[in-house]
Amino acid sequence: MASFQCEKKYANDVQAVRSLKSQELFNKSRALVVEKECLANDAATKLQIVVVEGTLKNETKEPLSIMDSKIYAGHFLKEFPDTVSKSDDFSMAALYPKGVKAAVVYSGTNRIGVECGWLLAFTDTEATGRRIYAECGRKGKFDNINWEQIEKKLDASGETAKPHDLITATAVYASIANSDGKSVVVATFFG
Repeated sequence: MASFQCEKKYANDVQAVRSLKSQELFNKSRALVVEKECLANDAATKLQIVVVEGTLKNETKEPLSIMDSKIYAGHFLKEFPDTVSKSDDFSMAALYPKGVKAAVVYSGTNRIGVECGWLLAFTDTEATGRRIYAECGRKGKFDNINWEQIEKKLDASGETAKPHDLITATAVYASIANSDGKSVVVATFFG
């Protein structure tokens, strides 16, 4: 019986820490949006804020480096990492209904030394809802990105993306979901 109570207390403690971190993230998000949108501080408590928190995981043999990015809507609390060795994160916020919409491309080598690229795009807006899109393949594919085309593909996508490229043996597994009132993006780059 004591073991069950200890497990229950631990679970409650973990949930309390998560709630506190979520509240801190919302407070920082609200302050950022007030500043970036030039809003009065007294309006801050009435704002509806969209928050996206993301984790990027690298399952290739070398670190990945940022190649390009596009912010369609929203503001960074923590920018996309310049390099992803194993795992790193980012966060964005914006006013609802405009929301957050962004994309990033990382480059690196696959397991046999071929230069490759991995693209991740995500959105959480009133117009689109939560969506995620990804691509991977040879690095040259990402040299001149048509961001309008990526946006159209993103808007037509779903809540998971699992592209793979047979030639380079690269893949991405990405998802976007609701968690504690915010969107959570998780993407793993393989190669």
